[in-house]
Amino acid sequence: MRFPPALWALLSFLLLSCGVRADLRLATLEYPPYCSQHLPQGGSIVELTTRAFATQGYKVQVDFLPWARVRAALHNGHYQGALALWPREVIEENLYASRPLFYSELGFFVRKDTPVRFNDLAELKGRKVGVVRGYGYPDSVMRSGFSAEEAVDDISNLRKLEARRFDLVLLERAVGEYLIATDEQLRGKLQWQSPALERIPLLAGFTAPRPAQPDWAQVYENGLKALLASGEYTRILERQNIPPR
Repeated sequence: MRFPPALWALLSFLLLSCGVRADLRLATLEYPPYCSQHLPQGGSIVELTTRAFATQGYKVQVDFLPWARVRAALHNGHYQGALALWPREVIEENLYASRPLFYSELGFFVRKDTPVRFNDLAELKGRKVGVVRGYGYPDSVMRSGFSAEEAVDDISNLRKLEARRFDLVLLERAVGEYLIATDEQLRGKLQWQSPALERIPLLAGFTAPRPAQPDWAQVYENGLKALLASGEYTRILERQNIPPR
């Protein structure tokens, strides 16, 4: 029997889908260089995660969503966990935390032509600072008196900073530097301003084990140990241009 090309394509897709069915689903966001659809293997944390589960014989599907949707999706039971989280986010979503995967510097980005100097966060009272809706920023930073204005993602905040709609953007150093370096509109116009305000561990978080399902947090821990023992953990970091911690 001869099938039209479109039907062959559909049949091929269905066969492939059946052959690569995932054992669990995790949600994440565009969070380069740690997680990104535009990076090899999805970025360093995504690659570490998929390889860790593979060492234990499991296939994981990682879906990229806006951060507010990641948090909502965890509540409706569509996902068994999320990447990459700050400790406060793990607590707020009632998840089981992995070991720290990286440590990230949190601080401010400014325009190169108008840096904002301060010795104490209280001096930023009245300043407009871009933040992302739903991020679990430390209370000690958010209660310091500046005027926080929310956006859907980090790149939107950086573009608003460049357009002089914000005085500063609160962001992780590695993420901000990656976004600026890869955006022609921002490159050379924005910069990180020392010092870092917080050094925050980045984690994976998993929902509570369900009946007849593995304890995914424990499976992940076993997988990370296997990657460390084989040296693949370090090789992934080197390949993703992230210095080992």
